[in-house]
Amino acid sequence: MEHNTVSFESSLNSDVLRLQMSQYAEQTQKQFAELEESHERIKTLTASMDKIVKPLQEGHAKLRKASEETNKILNIVFEEQHHSRRDRDCLDQDINKFFSVYHNMKPQPQGHVMDNPYHQDDIKPDAILMNKTRSPSQ
Repeated sequence: MEHNTVSFESSLNSDVLRLQMSQYAEQTQKQFAELEESHERIKTLTASMDKIVKPLQEGHAKLRKASEETNKILNIVFEEQHHSRRDRDCLDQDINKFFSVYHNMKPQPQGHVMDNPYHQDDIKPDAILMNKTRSPSQ
């Protein structure tokens, strides 16, 4: 009887072991199927992401290039403004020098107003015109 019990236990252990192995195999197959489904979903999502990301990357590259071009243009504009400001300042200085020299060259009134041929009250526009239009014989 003892031998039958051992044999029965060993048979029972063997059946339990087979059942456990079978359940493990089923579970492994289910997990493998789920893993394959997940892998397919990941591939699909990756393809979808590529469709989204690729145009974004291209757009980003275009924006970067446009930004670089804009910066180049802005640098040129700022440089031109600087030159323009410098040229305007030089022109202002030249005009100021001209008027300073002109003012210093203009004869200053000396003595009586009638003695100064350049005095504004003495020279009338009509008189200037007449002097220029008169011939020497008049």
